[in-house]
Amino acid sequence: MDLGLKERVAIVTGGSKGLGRAEAEALAAEGAAVVVATAKSVAEAEQVVRGLLDKGSRAIAVQADVTQAADVQRLVDTALKTFGRLDILVNNAGTTGPQYNKPLVDMPEELWDFMLGNHLKSAFLCIKYAAPHMVKQGWGRIINTSSIHGRVGGRASLGHYGAAKAGVVALTMTAARELGPKGITANVISPGFIGTDTLRGILPAATMEKLKQQIPLGRIGEPPEVGRVVAFLASEAASYVNGAILDITGGRLEFFL
Repeated sequence: MDLGLKERVAIVTGGSKGLGRAEAEALAAEGAAVVVATAKSVAEAEQVVRGLLDKGSRAIAVQADVTQAADVQRLVDTALKTFGRLDILVNNAGTTGPQYNKPLVDMPEELWDFMLGNHLKSAFLCIKYAAPHMVKQGWGRIINTSSIHGRVGGRASLGHYGAAKAGVVALTMTAARELGPKGITANVISPGFIGTDTLRGILPAATMEKLKQQIPLGRIGEPPEVGRVVAFLASEAASYVNGAILDITGGRLEFFL
């Protein structure tokens, strides 16, 4: 199927590794020009871009902290100056920081703010500055990244993450209502356990095996499987999909190890 992305331009935040890299590669494979945005992993983002250029795709890397309005404005401006338009926004960026697991009663306020800033504020700022350009052309796709934790709540010690990801869902629903009449769709992907290098570096092999047994499909997902969903949502094939939440979990919804 031709997804109709050959004339489209996409920004992928957090595009230097993991899901973001897979999403950038999937969009580029369908012909879109891709702006690979990263806050810190500049060398890795440039490596992603070199790989895309070697395959004949159009791509650039931009360093930008998407929790900062000035950086987001510069990111959008760079995409416009380089490629002349902006059609697709993939809000994938979001780090967890060094203190990932904290019960609510022990959680520093700074850690709460950090998590909501990285996952929720960043998505808001990118929509705020990217969407007006989509409105001008009467076409756009916004794809935000939540998590199954945003659907069923963060497990114990992940209240900040669950709240941030649930906020991403609510933000997307509002964007779908506000921007839909202007030709722009806004949707959410909600991945479960996906076999990124980060996940495999955090979870021991025994835990990974236990998780596989809880997933109806019998395996951990792979980043390209998420990338292909994003490419679909960015395409004409998804022209009537707006305000949707697409779970990418292999069928696993409970979160008990």
